[in-house]
Amino acid sequence: MSPNPGRARARGGRSDRTVRHTIIALLVTALLAFAAVATGTAIVARQIARRDALAEALRSARLVGSTVFAPLLPAVILGDRGAIDRLDDAVRLRWRDGSLVRVKIWKRDGTIIYSDDAAAIGAKFPLHTDVAETIDLHKSTAALSNLTDPENVTETARWHRLVEVYLPLNLDDGTTVAFEMYSSDARVVTAETQLSSQLIPFALAALLILLITQLPVSIWLVRRVGRARDEHTRLLDSALTASGRERRAIARDLHDGVVQDLAGASYAIDALPGTLPLDTGRQSQDLIESVAGVLKSSVGALRTLMVDIYPPDLSADGLQAAITDLAATLHARTGVHVEVHVEIETQPSPEVAATAYRCARECLINIATHARAQHARVHLTGDQTVVRLRITDDGIGLAAAGADRRGEGHFGLRLLKDAAADLGGALRVSSGTQGGTTVELDLPTSGIGLVGRSR
Repeated sequence: MSPNPGRARARGGRSDRTVRHTIIALLVTALLAFAAVATGTAIVARQIARRDALAEALRSARLVGSTVFAPLLPAVILGDRGAIDRLDDAVRLRWRDGSLVRVKIWKRDGTIIYSDDAAAIGAKFPLHTDVAETIDLHKSTAALSNLTDPENVTETARWHRLVEVYLPLNLDDGTTVAFEMYSSDARVVTAETQLSSQLIPFALAALLILLITQLPVSIWLVRRVGRARDEHTRLLDSALTASGRERRAIARDLHDGVVQDLAGASYAIDALPGTLPLDTGRQSQDLIESVAGVLKSSVGALRTLMVDIYPPDLSADGLQAAITDLAATLHARTGVHVEVHVEIETQPSPEVAATAYRCARECLINIATHARAQHARVHLTGDQTVVRLRITDDGIGLAAAGADRRGEGHFGLRLLKDAAADLGGALRVSSGTQGGTTVELDLPTSGIGLVGRSR
């Protein structure tokens, strides 16, 4: 059974929330992945479909150019009206099946020697790069055209976008002309739509299957990690509870046993001088006074040890009183002036309060023993989420003191650093270039969870 049922229920609630948050995060990630995959697949499908459609348009243009236009072009160039009519008939035939919407034959000087638009025949335009490369480099190209070139004035009125193909035609006299053919982009659009409709569902289905198979494993892992964390916290609670029980038992045994015995002996020694004969020597009286002093000092040391073993009330108000008592003790022993400021808005967990008290006590002991300080400051604040303790002094600092001279302080602070980490907090120690030491302790108010950075 957990030593703290309320905290056990809180841990169970946190584990459930963690699982819910993980599931929500996985679903949100899946939705984003679906959107990214769908977008990427659509882009890739469009590129593949466009490439294939343009390649098909280029093959069709080669077939039309080599079988229909190339044999008739020499006669067309000579002005043979019959040859021109036969080309017009061939173009109109392909108009009807939708495979062709415009044809132009270019000379190297930018003159159109044939077009299905009779008004364009004989017109001369600045030579387009594609036309020049087609003639000079015998280069064949196919692309989607937005019809922005000057020679597209007649196409712009009827079409928004066309598939544009350029390929070289070699005439019998050795002349090379550029064959330009425009066709509708319907084939490209259809290919893009069909390929996207095939690829996108497949990609999304694969992603959905991956999500379905991975979600149970992820939930299982999250729950297992949560259970391990809860078990760690439960063991820490048990250890702290057992430690507190043992400290209480030790303090009770000291108080009811050796402290009472020494206190009784001290009272008896104090009463002893009045019972001695008048001729008792001064040396014996001094010895009795010395023994009485040793007993009183031992009783005081044991009472201090009892407070260290089992601290006083560490509630929000009691914590301030306990730290103020530590500061007063330091001032009485060493003359170091200690300024204490405590502002706790929310009652921290017992473990957090005990750790903050231990840190304050350890630091003040180090200041008294090693720091050679004149002033120190203890600043403790707490709200609903974080308890922060900051202790500074104007002593010689860690670097000047050296590891050997402050070995005990280093060890005690290392223990406190581990204790803070077990509670989800952090402890930092720093020393200025001009001396002085700063210790900062951040702890979650509840005692579980990672806190933010110190201000």
